[in-house]
Amino acid sequence: MLWAFAVRSPEHAILLLDSSGEITWNNTGAEVILGAGKGELLGLSTSRLFTRRDAAAGIPEHERLEARARGTTSDDRWLVRLNRSRFWASGVLVHLGEEADCCSYLKLFRDLTEVKMQLESNRARCRAASEASEAKSAAIALLAHELRNPLAGISLAASLMHQRSGEDPALDEPVKVVTRNVALATRLIEDLMQHTRISCGALSLERSTNCLRELIESSVSIAKHQMHQEERNVRILVPAMEIEVHVDRMRMQQVIVNMVTNALRYTPEPGRIWVSGTLEGAEAIVRVSDEGDGIHPDHLVTLFEMFTLPRLKGSRLGLGLGLALVKQIVELHGGSVQARSEGLGKGSQFVARFPARNGNNV
Repeated sequence: MLWAFAVRSPEHAILLLDSSGEITWNNTGAEVILGAGKGELLGLSTSRLFTRRDAAAGIPEHERLEARARGTTSDDRWLVRLNRSRFWASGVLVHLGEEADCCSYLKLFRDLTEVKMQLESNRARCRAASEASEAKSAAIALLAHELRNPLAGISLAASLMHQRSGEDPALDEPVKVVTRNVALATRLIEDLMQHTRISCGALSLERSTNCLRELIESSVSIAKHQMHQEERNVRILVPAMEIEVHVDRMRMQQVIVNMVTNALRYTPEPGRIWVSGTLEGAEAIVRVSDEGDGIHPDHLVTLFEMFTLPRLKGSRLGLGLGLALVKQIVELHGGSVQARSEGLGKGSQFVARFPARNGNNV
């Protein structure tokens, strides 16, 4: 039934060929696709259907040779109609045997030009998007680099003002405001610089052996200091045994600090926060769980993408690069990161997984 359908179908071209590749029979679909009149294809060499370049390269003969050797061969390539216009053909050539010379091969193909052009269009759009992304990253890197110089000048001026604030107490609070905002701007610029380095493949890891407990404890301390919540109770849960991980300490510390600062930011007291570290097989696992504001399910999908909106309206999350950098750094270590939440008001959990040792040998 399928064969009968293909024979009648105007969308399928079916040709019977002799041993030299001349057409001895064709269905109506072949005439429709190739733009031929009734009987016009009979006796025509299939080399005529190939582009001049492919015909000169011996592709028609090679196709028959491969079909004889393997029984069948398939390919996707440009063919030409009788008026020399091109179309994208996807098909198969089957060797039927040498018993009857008039039907040594069966060639079946379809005109998929529209599909081919759509694929090419998609590839072109992907290339254009990739080039635009690279250009954007280069512009961001240049901007971040240029912003460092004026910030350094502002920071130096604030430092000098701070030294003289004892002479004029009225300067004390404005100097603190300037200092805090310079520190914030410096952190945002550093995030931009790191993002562009990772995107360009310019960031390399400097691995060393570290104790997971000590890494988590120092990261929690830094996060509490950054959020001005030094007295906040953040419970650390790590097995009694010492767990060693081979990571870039500074980068992995950045990962944990970011996850903990997010928990501190979105978990008003008396909401609790836990940071746990453990081993699961060859992987080290760091989990940051909280009883905070939670995450809307729609935001979980894009949470680790660059320049995404804050997960809660009205929150202040800088440029939205923090979690994107977390994902990139963990992936550089050969790991992965996930976020989980039952919804708004139900807390959240961030989980970073990465090989404990090079080669996954624990």
